[in-house]
Amino acid sequence: MLRIVIVEPETFTLLGFKAAIEQSPDIEVTGSATSGKIGFQLIEQVNPDVVLVDLLLPDMSGLELTRSIKRNTNSKVVIFTNETHSDFINSAFRHGADSYMLKSADVELIELAIKRAYFDECLLDPKLAKKLLESLYQNRYIDPTFVDKNLIDPPTERQIQVLRLLAQGLVFQDIAKEMFLSVSTVKQYASDLYSKWHVKNRYEAIKRGAMLGYIDYNLIVNE
Repeated sequence: MLRIVIVEPETFTLLGFKAAIEQSPDIEVTGSATSGKIGFQLIEQVNPDVVLVDLLLPDMSGLELTRSIKRNTNSKVVIFTNETHSDFINSAFRHGADSYMLKSADVELIELAIKRAYFDECLLDPKLAKKLLESLYQNRYIDPTFVDKNLIDPPTERQIQVLRLLAQGLVFQDIAKEMFLSVSTVKQYASDLYSKWHVKNRYEAIKRGAMLGYIDYNLIVNE
């Protein structure tokens, strides 16, 4: 019987999926957690065969947790998320994920992903296969060493600096003083980053930056 741990921030989703997956005669849920740090401690204690990880955790990126699991344990990782953008899919696999599934998938399909991950086989949610193939097609002539965080046009150091200060709750005027720049220049850095990541505002940019590993979750100020 395969032993799994589930790391899912939403209690309702966690309990519902746990109840569904426990119906499988081949899978045992040995533990669950709603945060990355507690989840990792649990994983070290019970040494599960497979861990299901949501990308958006309250205290760290699911990508960061995935990397820690792969570096420090023998557990396989199945990403269990609502995120469908190819950036997240690519980043998840680069951080060591063994499979990537949407929460909307049938329980039987998620069970299959768990079993395949255990046997060193990858399963990508069928709904996402086309997105990933399109992404690979677009990037096929690009040397991977020049692709940072799986973005064809990665953020500049200045853009990352502005993003991190925004995440700390600073407004453009304060950021301008911090960086010894004009307010208009800071706004331009932010605007260019929003366009690059196809987001509408600072909140979406902060979320994207955290999930791609550019921002430490512990530094984000909730307004």
